[in-house]
Amino acid sequence: MDFDLNEEQIMLQDSARKFFRKEVHKDLIRGLMHDEKGYSPEIWKKMAELGWMGLPFGEENGGYGGTFLDLAVILEEIGRSALSSPYFSTVVVCGLLLQDCASREMKQEYIPKIVAGNCIASLALIGKNGDYSRDAVGVEAESSGNNYKLNGSAFFVPYAHVADNIICASKTPQGITLFMLDAEAAGIEAIRLKTITGEAHDCIVNLKNVEVASAEVVGEVGKGWDYIETLLPKVSVGLSCESVGGMSEVMEFTIDHLNQRRQFGRPLSAFQAVQHYCSDMAIMTESSRQTAYYAAWLISEGLECKKDAAIAKAWCGEAYKNLTKIAHQVTGGIGFTEEYDLHLFSKNAKKIEVLFGNGAFHRNIVADEMEL
Repeated sequence: MDFDLNEEQIMLQDSARKFFRKEVHKDLIRGLMHDEKGYSPEIWKKMAELGWMGLPFGEENGGYGGTFLDLAVILEEIGRSALSSPYFSTVVVCGLLLQDCASREMKQEYIPKIVAGNCIASLALIGKNGDYSRDAVGVEAESSGNNYKLNGSAFFVPYAHVADNIICASKTPQGITLFMLDAEAAGIEAIRLKTITGEAHDCIVNLKNVEVASAEVVGEVGKGWDYIETLLPKVSVGLSCESVGGMSEVMEFTIDHLNQRRQFGRPLSAFQAVQHYCSDMAIMTESSRQTAYYAAWLISEGLECKKDAAIAKAWCGEAYKNLTKIAHQVTGGIGFTEEYDLHLFSKNAKKIEVLFGNGAFHRNIVADEMEL
């Protein structure tokens, strides 16, 4: 077992970190919080030109044949930058779902568009109550000749208002079925959900008599939830890697602040209580890195990882949130201001904690895998 980065991955990490530090400054991120699109088309285009959209996909579909560990490196750097973009929903969620479950024809139609940066995609999965379960899916599909008619609503669909395609989970008599939708199709309405902090990247997607051809079924009818469960470990580990990047960045700039800020004639970092807080941040960051990258290595090697992915998501999601709380505590008043960068990461930490299942959700998976 060796999940240390190889030479190529270290080069990828270095180039990605340099790119984000040069191109993604924090004023840009603050602007995106209130931007109607919620992402930067210029940054999106540059990321595509660097080949990051095609990293995890096979060469037969226009990708670059990278491993999940390669993808993990990019996700960590995205987390470190706090960039808001449709990368995760497009590449990790929808892209990997298509690669693992779609027909050859569907892969060849959509994955090259993702690789080229010409397609933003999103998954419409969650019903009104916010649960991740097949019973909570809020869209129903009724067979109509060779087509289907979709009616209902999906909540918290990221970037649906700018998406080109939406993969929609729907209830059918055979079970949950996934449909590939044109986001501009008649009967689809995407309503941005505004938060108390101003961001509006997630949407409610309402569907009213949306007609979909049977050829747009992703995989097989009735097997949609099986596909979601197959995808979940990859999504969980991807979010864990983003958490590791965010934790690393917060710890670094917090320690820099504590070394520079002086009280009672010495730096704040000289006080033992503060040092212990910093030690806690280091423990959270490094333990999260180990759990996340071990699970990423298992995925790359094609090994069973359901339990380890759930462990990573439960641990990293909560550790990221708790680390930002410590950072707020030790930085004092400045840590709560809009001008200071910490709040950008605190918001991301809370979102990642609950996205695709919170700690309790993933602990249940671990318990099930332990046959408890």
